[in-house]
Amino acid sequence: MRQRRKLGGWGKRFPLFFILCFVSLAVLFLPTHTLAEEKNTTNKVSFDAQAVLPDNQQSEASYYDLKVQPGAEQELTLKLQNTSKKQIQVIVEGNNAITNKNGSIDYSKHGAKLIGGPSFEELISEPQTVTLNPGEARDVSFQLKIPAEGFDGTILGGFYCYEDTKGQEKKDEGFSLKNKFAYTIGAKLSCSDKEIQPGLALKKVTPGLDNGYLTVFAEMENTQPILMSKLAMHATVTKKGQKDILKVLDKKISFAPRTSFRLPISWNNEPLKKGKYELTMHLKNDAGKKWVFRKEFEIKGTDEKLNKQAVEVKDTKDYSWLLYLIGIVFLGIILGLIVYIYKLKSKDR
Repeated sequence: MRQRRKLGGWGKRFPLFFILCFVSLAVLFLPTHTLAEEKNTTNKVSFDAQAVLPDNQQSEASYYDLKVQPGAEQELTLKLQNTSKKQIQVIVEGNNAITNKNGSIDYSKHGAKLIGGPSFEELISEPQTVTLNPGEARDVSFQLKIPAEGFDGTILGGFYCYEDTKGQEKKDEGFSLKNKFAYTIGAKLSCSDKEIQPGLALKKVTPGLDNGYLTVFAEMENTQPILMSKLAMHATVTKKGQKDILKVLDKKISFAPRTSFRLPISWNNEPLKKGKYELTMHLKNDAGKKWVFRKEFEIKGTDEKLNKQAVEVKDTKDYSWLLYLIGIVFLGIILGLIVYIYKLKSKDR
């Protein structure tokens, strides 16, 4: 009579070993997820700010759009209101308009320098700190003085209004994040009807880090007193003398009058590699006028140290051989299991 042969201890454990191997490999290639802790935030707006528009307002805009005369002086008045149930202090600054790194008009930087003058900060009186009781509304006035010789083109600035919260930060258990809210009331001044021609320039291109990420910066200038809004931009980076596009950036950008800024072009977390490159930039306004800029730049060996300083860099090494090796080992385990079971069944017969 044929007897059924029982599998030994290893024979019983071999399928379990195979399952454990499979699970281990699966876990190895599963993506890792991090659960972020929610943070307490304070998002309440505590005041309101509006422009009191004067008689020389040129348009129906809610900001100051003024036609001024050479040597003229006038008051610009803002209405502030405390919408909270506590006493607050509001700081109001008359600031120059600049172009920030995103290609947007920014009024938040007091003391920002322009290319030439006069500037809005030179024409407007000093910043003020206003104390407002709960629910209180108050007019705040600034003195505007136009040079005797007047000016050509456009002077662009604005009033940047924000709550002074120094010493008032709430100390809660854990992490507390207090957002800073501000009102910006623009001021656009014109004095003559002289037509100004744009003066855009691409000065230089340099590699660097933008918030820890690998980037090349295109230094742009608008040297003329003219506001250029919402230009369509298409920028590409290639190796010098080659046509293959390595990086591309498409966006809308605006240029404040007589400002310069550094436009970041992401390197997409890829390591910087030394060599000579070329940036080509196309700009187009709503009227169809076009500008084309080309600038060669070099990534030097010393610039490659930025790769180690970056918060994230893609590993460009080829690890496909490792995947093939794992696949071969995995296939070997399966074949080994099949052969082992087949031999056991043959002995049973």
